Amino acid sequence: MNDPHPNEEIWRIQTLLSYNILDTPYEEDFDGLVQLISIICESPIAIISMIDENRQWYKAKVGIAFNEVQREESFCQHTVLQDGILEIEDAKLDDRVKDNPHVTVSEGIRFYAGAPLKADNGHNIGTVCVVDTKPKKLRPDQRKALQILADQVMSLLEARKKNEELRKELSIVLDRKIEEAEKQLLQKEGEYDNLLKAIKLNNGVIEFSPEGKILKVNKNFLNSIGYSKEELLEKQHSILLNEEQKEDYCNFWQELKKGKSRGGRFMRRHKNGSEVWFQATYNPILDLDDEVIKVIKIAQDITAEINAQKEIQKAKETAESLNVHKDNFIANVSHEIRTPIHAILGFTELLLEQESIEGKLNYLKSIKTAGDNLLFIINDILDLSKIDAGIIEMDYSVFDLKQVVRNVFSILHLKAKQKEIALTYEFQEQVPQYLVGDKNRLTQILINLLGNAIKFTAQGSVKLGIGLQGSTGTKDRGYVEFTVTDTGIGIAEEKLDKIFQRFSQADEAISRKFGGTGLGLNISKQLIEKQDGSIEVSSEIGKGSTFKVVIPYKISENPIAEKSPYSVEGESITRKANILVCEDNELNQKLIKAILSEKGHHVDIASNGNIGLEFLAKNQYDLVFMDIQMPEKDGYETTREIRNTMDLKMPIIALSANFLNSEKVKCLERGMNDYLSKPFGKEELEGLLNRWLGSGGRKLTNAGVNKVRETDDVVFLNNLEEFSGGNEEFKAEMILLFIEQSERMLQDLEKSVEQNDFKSIKSTAHKFKSSFGIIGADTENLNNLEEIQEGEVNQKEVEELLKALKDQLKKIFFILKKINKPQYENPTGGR
Repeated sequence: MNDPHPNEEIWRIQTLLSYNILDTPYEEDFDGLVQLISIICESPIAIISMIDENRQWYKAKVGIAFNEVQREESFCQHTVLQDGILEIEDAKLDDRVKDNPHVTVSEGIRFYAGAPLKADNGHNIGTVCVVDTKPKKLRPDQRKALQILADQVMSLLEARKKNEELRKELSIVLDRKIEEAEKQLLQKEGEYDNLLKAIKLNNGVIEFSPEGKILKVNKNFLNSIGYSKEELLEKQHSILLNEEQKEDYCNFWQELKKGKSRGGRFMRRHKNGSEVWFQATYNPILDLDDEVIKVIKIAQDITAEINAQKEIQKAKETAESLNVHKDNFIANVSHEIRTPIHAILGFTELLLEQESIEGKLNYLKSIKTAGDNLLFIINDILDLSKIDAGIIEMDYSVFDLKQVVRNVFSILHLKAKQKEIALTYEFQEQVPQYLVGDKNRLTQILINLLGNAIKFTAQGSVKLGIGLQGSTGTKDRGYVEFTVTDTGIGIAEEKLDKIFQRFSQADEAISRKFGGTGLGLNISKQLIEKQDGSIEVSSEIGKGSTFKVVIPYKISENPIAEKSPYSVEGESITRKANILVCEDNELNQKLIKAILSEKGHHVDIASNGNIGLEFLAKNQYDLVFMDIQMPEKDGYETTREIRNTMDLKMPIIALSANFLNSEKVKCLERGMNDYLSKPFGKEELEGLLNRWLGSGGRKLTNAGVNKVRETDDVVFLNNLEEFSGGNEEFKAEMILLFIEQSERMLQDLEKSVEQNDFKSIKSTAHKFKSSFGIIGADTENLNNLEEIQEGEVNQKEVEELLKALKDQLKKIFFILKKINKPQYENPTGGR
């Protein structure tokens, strides 16, 4: 499209000046309209803007941060050169804008639709537009709505222009009348009449006496309010108010009688009782003695705009309510699905320990591996909020790459054998065996890709190649390339991008024939990209497909034995414990009892809270496992009675298939000591027993909610991990702040001990405990300092308590500085 004629730009600027909007900033008056535009056109970004020869600036916006762009970078420069709507369905394919910097950036503009704002002189002065980062096309009704809303914006600008002109003209008339005294007073009334006639064309107008009696009213206002002229004349303004507004009625008119104007948005009562909203000004008219002789109200009916805003708010509240229902639904579904998986995995573990026949062991291992990976897949599917937000947790540890591949093939070989398909894999020599990464996510990705390849291959082969990509990487880091090749049905070239979309497959007919949710490749793509990797696909109809995945991994020279997050330093339980299990699911009852009884523990089973309380009234128990969802009396109610009514102190471990962190926090707040999420492994269960029953047990602590522990029980950083949301810079800053704050508090304690100031010792120790809570450090030393009583301990005992705290802090500082090593090596980094 050719550039506009220079005269066209001059005319446009003159038109902008006539509307007094050439330099006006962003205006909130149009916020409601721009939000409505965004909703109707189903686009995250909507803009009402003006444009001149240099720039495009925004009068109102939604979904975008900045307030203006240079004209040559704008899409709207093309829109103002035509009369109708300009729609660009895919910006990357449009020669006019494909090289635009707002298109070429990551997550750049892909869709644009704009309607010009045409002034009454025929010149386009701006646009109303919607933008999206995905290609699409407006429906006919959306295009029509966009044009209607553009016309409405122009109507508001026209009305504002007229109001501004009338205000200026009114001011000129008033100044002239003051100068011309009584003669000009008569002329002023005539001019007022002419002005009001002009205003009445587009606005509602009412004239009031200084006391608020209605003297005149025009047709526009009557149409908005529903009354006839006869019903309003000589009535007080209060006829238009509801009961609450009448309380401020006197103050409102007292201000007007003093000559003070009132303006803004006002709600008035329609004759039928409904609400009518006006953007209005109450203008006191003064005589030459500065006495108010009447009040003129000029009003625009904005009821439609207000209703639209209310609908937006209602939609927001509905969405929030649906979010709550969604979380409850996810929690319930999670419980129902995880419970049987828990039983499957638990009994499989028991069978693995008892079985000695090689063939059966292989089958059991395959069941266990498949069950574990099924659990990871279910976790992703159930956690919809994480998927929607792109938040997928990774667990980085050393793993054996060859073992992962062997496990995957042990799961899939039977499926391939049934279809008589050759399923093979090949490692290149340079591929390292031991890597640092998330082996479960890698397993999930490979099962997905290989499973799809087998599903869509009727004959031939499916191959997995594992190598290193080119010369990329370093001695400690390599880009591992996984290539899945099949001889299946293939994918049409135009469908290749679509297969990675959520709930989507290459063809609906394929979906009907082969099944599937269409989630697998989408989740796999997110998992790969979360690990800074990439996935590509090439295919040809009838000849098969090739998926190439590249993931960077740290290389480990030697295998490192993986340590269970539930393992506990020191000796395991040597004594046999009495344990009560409150659980209503029979499979879970049998599984837990089998594991515990195998270790020689005495186990009683209660199928609901009431039965559990009966057991507790008759017997003494070392530990209680408490299912949250039970009939008659749930885990929360039962725990409350154990703690408050029976005053029992034994550890209570919550059992729940609800994977939401809020559930874990709730359990701790209600008096439980720890949390075990279903399904759990045998090692996890035994680790919890060691934690609470071995070597003197544990005191009540919130650390039980966190499974991953830092070294040697000195600190538990999981709370800090949750607070930081994965932000390593924030985590480092919090660690540095803890160290600095702790050093200051330690100095305060030393000074208080020297001065035998027991009150300060107790106060400082109490403040210290909240800092220890952030890093999950043991507060026993601080508890001892806080509990000392003057006269009951001597100076030497207090000094020994202080020394114990200093020794603990020394270990904590060593570990935290090791974790924060880059910050200490580079003094300017991280702060």
